[in-house]
Amino acid sequence: MKSLLKSLLVAAVAAAFVITAPTTVSAQDKEKEKGKDKAPEKAGEKAKGGGGFNGKAVAVDKVAKTVKLSGPTARVVQITATTKISKDGKPATLDDLKEGDDVYGGIKPGTDGKLEATSLTIGKPPAKKKDEKKEDKK
Repeated sequence: MKSLLKSLLVAAVAAAFVITAPTTVSAQDKEKEKGKDKAPEKAGEKAKGGGGFNGKAVAVDKVAKTVKLSGPTARVVQITATTKISKDGKPATLDDLKEGDDVYGGIKPGTDGKLEATSLTIGKPPAKKKDEKKEDKK
């Protein structure tokens, strides 16, 4: 009888120890978890939950500070005080943008649901190299 009680007591203590023992997580597991929260960064824009755009500016409203893009999506992009505008590699303003100009840049969703431009470059986007085209197909 005493040996049975000792066995049960040892089993209960062992079970309590196993249940309350802290679990350990390796540094590699922590890094993997951190990586799941982050979006892949491409040109510094997509990491913020946004994306990119390119097309022709079919309408430029300098009062409302919007640019309507051509194409199947025909998006309207809001220009904000933080939008970095450039032309020919130099800083530019919305006044430098004319209807029919090629534009590209980065966008993110705004607090009011509109698409806000994080950057806007006036001109055609740089041509992709052959190596980049192959990577995009993968």
